[in-house]
Amino acid sequence: MQPAAEADVDLSEIFSMDKIAYNARNINYCRVFVAILAGAASGIMGLEGIAGFVAFFASSMVLSLGMYLKMNSNPKPYFKTGSDVWTEGIGQALMSYVMFWTLFFDIVHIY
Repeated sequence: MQPAAEADVDLSEIFSMDKIAYNARNINYCRVFVAILAGAASGIMGLEGIAGFVAFFASSMVLSLGMYLKMNSNPKPYFKTGSDVWTEGIGQALMSYVMFWTLFFDIVHIY
């Protein structure tokens, strides 16, 4: 069996998994940090119910849009899938957001 000629090799799908994991970890850190700031701001402003969750998703989308634009609208070389820039770490960020939202709401408006 003959080895594939260089023209037959598709290098467009070769990934460095350690770099992709590094990028995913960094976007997760950024998303949690923004969620903490947004949660504190939402709690201080006294947002309740759906308005608080809308504030979380708005802050998350602003972060994702900024990252997407920073990557020249092409996140595929940096993540396993192009949608990871929008969805990576949402669950952990939501939990951090709710914790700081309720903490600051209680500190400012209840006590």
